Amino acid sequence: MRKGSAVCLVVPALVASLASCADPARQEQIAASVLTKIAPIADADAAQVRRGLPEGAKKLGEHIDAEPETNLVALQRVVRGSRVNVEDLRTSKCTFFSFADTTGVVHRSETDPDNLAQKQIFTVFPGLKKALEPNAGIVEAWGDMEEMRIAKQGPEHQWVAAHAVVDKEGKTKGLFVTGWSLRRFAQHIDQAAKDELIKAAERERKVKVPLVYVFLVKDGKAYGGPMAPDVNAHAVEALDLATKTQSGPYRGHAEITGRTFGVAAQKAPNIGESIVLSVLVSEV
Repeated sequence: MRKGSAVCLVVPALVASLASCADPARQEQIAASVLTKIAPIADADAAQVRRGLPEGAKKLGEHIDAEPETNLVALQRVVRGSRVNVEDLRTSKCTFFSFADTTGVVHRSETDPDNLAQKQIFTVFPGLKKALEPNAGIVEAWGDMEEMRIAKQGPEHQWVAAHAVVDKEGKTKGLFVTGWSLRRFAQHIDQAAKDELIKAAERERKVKVPLVYVFLVKDGKAYGGPMAPDVNAHAVEALDLATKTQSGPYRGHAEITGRTFGVAAQKAPNIGESIVLSVLVSEV
């Protein structure tokens, strides 16, 4: 971890309390403390999906019709039941749950409007085909599919996981598919960061809560929540956090539109092999 330019002899806390610390160091300390709080949340969310998807696929196989495409209302009900009856999936942060046949065509998703209905997912996520192979287990893939976007404009990227659906006769019917947009997942973690800072402010009896943004960095692109300013995303990209976190967590600061932000980042392999979880914090 890079050492800050100033040292404060205090135990790290979500809200630094000594005015003698240099301002950039204060922001860095807050950012680093927030990161330690939200990183386990992100890891747990990813693990939750990987635990629950095989069981959900099994339940889907037990209840799916012989020709599921002939009764889409029933198929949607089975997809929904396969999620809500598995605790890990019921509380997961995934943005969609769908059934796709062996050719990769989605026949029905859990919710309406169903933007994925009749769409081919193998075109964008060809790696998911491997999930149809015997004993493949969960297969994960990355891509950008228009029907999975949650941002109307700007860069997007999705993490998708699939598991084979096998009926009671042992025939592979298709795939149980789920996943999330990186920008929606960043929004979820961003809210967790805000909650931590609010709690800290209450403990410190402070009126103002620091400004915070969470970004997930993949392949040099920073993905924040739908309301995260583009200028902040570009600033995160310019930091080259993939390189800076090679040997461990990074801590520093950046000037963005005249405001000093503390920056903390670390690799997040449980979310994705090349993912970096980063936090920007600035006291208001």
